[in-house]
Amino acid sequence: SKVFDHQLELLRSNSGSTVTIWLDPKEMEVNIFQQFYVCLNSTKQGFKAGCRKVIGLDGCFFKGGCQGELLDAIARDANNQMYPVAWAVVEKETTETWEWFIGLLIKDLDINDQGEGWVFISDQQKVCC
Repeated sequence: SKVFDHQLELLRSNSGSTVTIWLDPKEMEVNIFQQFYVCLNSTKQGFKAGCRKVIGLDGCFFKGGCQGELLDAIARDANNQMYPVAWAVVEKETTETWEWFIGLLIKDLDINDQGEGWVFISDQQKVCC
């Protein structure tokens, strides 16, 4: 129930950021959470100003009381340090959740021209579905 408050606070304190919440479309009357995407404006602008057009994509499971997965887009900064670009919390790592995440990432980073000059790296060790 606090996820919308979290979204509003992130947008208030980080003007220009993208914070998207996706609810289960089959259960709209009870607001069942499915996905949460964050790309802070400061990290977006920092990436555009000082990182190469190389993005690493990965996902990891939550352990313990919370279920779900964290999807992330990571780059390297000018000091060759990890640089978080965007992340999302999803119920499950599927083709659909990755398409949703990458679609939002493409919009945030203004990737056009069919991605010419960009490199996306993923482990792709298994097919998700």
